Amino acid sequence: MRDRLASAVSIILLVSLVAGTWWAADYAQRAVTTDPPRRLTHEIDSYVEDFVMVRSDPEGLPSTRMEGKRLVHYPDDDSSEVTQLRAVNQRADRPTTVVSSNFARMDEDGARIDMRGNVDFQRMAAQGRDALTIRSEQMTLRPDEDLAFTDQPATILNGRSRIQGRGMRYNNVTRELSIAQRTQVEITPGKSPAPRQP
Repeated sequence: MRDRLASAVSIILLVSLVAGTWWAADYAQRAVTTDPPRRLTHEIDSYVEDFVMVRSDPEGLPSTRMEGKRLVHYPDDDSSEVTQLRAVNQRADRPTTVVSSNFARMDEDGARIDMRGNVDFQRMAAQGRDALTIRSEQMTLRPDEDLAFTDQPATILNGRSRIQGRGMRYNNVTRELSIAQRTQVEITPGKSPAPRQP
C-alpha cells in the first residue's frame, strides 16, 4: 500500500511539473512580443561615399572598375543608385571603354547600368581603329556583354566623322555601331596624299 501511495504521489508531482512548465512556457511566449518579419521597402539600407568597385574575370584579372561620389543601396529590389559614376571596362581581347555620367542606377547584380545626365562613352583607339566617343543624356550599359545602347538622341564622334541620331547600339565585342535614325552626318576626309613628282 505504501509503494502505491509513493508511486501515485510521484506521478501527481510529475504531472504537476509538466503542466507548470507548459503553462510557464505559454505565458512567456504570450508576454514577450516578437518582432514582426522585416518588411522590405524602397528605403536606403546602406550607403558609401567616394567608392571604388572592381570586378574580376574568371581568371581573376580585373575587367570592370566602377567609381563614384556616392552609392546608396535599396534592399527591396537589390538596386543601387550612384552619383558621378565612372566605369572602365578593360579586357585583353577588346578595346578599353570609359563611361561617365552624372547619375546611374545599377541592378541585376551589376549586370545592367542605366546612366543619365551628361553620359560620355569613350572607346579608346586600338588595333588601327580611331577612338569612338558617344554622348547622350541617357544610356544603358551591359558590362558583362560589353554593350551600350540608348533610344535617346546621341552624338557619335568616330575619328574625324560626326553623326547625330536618335537611338544607338554599340557592341564592343564585334565593334558594330548601329544608329536607328540619323539626323545629321559629317564625314571629314582624311588628308589626301601629296601628288608624287614624276
